[in-house]
Amino acid sequence: MQPDQHRETARILLRNHKNEFFLLLTHFDPEVGLPPRWITPGGGIDQGETPIQAAVRELREETGIVVSQEALGEQIGEISGQWLWGDGQNRHTYKDYFFSLTVADFELDASGWTEDEHRDVLEYRWWSIAELLATDDQLGPHGLTELINSHF
Repeated sequence: MQPDQHRETARILLRNHKNEFFLLLTHFDPEVGLPPRWITPGGGIDQGETPIQAAVRELREETGIVVSQEALGEQIGEISGQWLWGDGQNRHTYKDYFFSLTVADFELDASGWTEDEHRDVLEYRWWSIAELLATDDQLGPHGLTELINSHF
């Protein structure tokens, strides 16, 4: 990530039948000053990809779940903003496109993870809405709990 760069991602609100959401804990990123935080599966939209295409790819890479674009359906929301880096001077902007999928509990398949993801992902777990609203842990992106709360 470079200062003043804009990054667009496709993210999936992965939910089980108990209305819990699957999140991954990432480590501290000293380059941009991102604290450890719980994030949804998802990632950068590659050049030439649509958000739905990126969501299908990222879901497969980060969880092992293979679905069609139709299974993810319509985009349910987006969050955009800017992130002030830990140095207090640099920043970048972002736009996250969200899709939703309900699944039975599953065994995470990390075989599609990049070297960075194997280094960066510290833990993963299912969260109830009550736990998400009550936690003091960092959640990302900004506005994630509001998006979840407004749709589920």
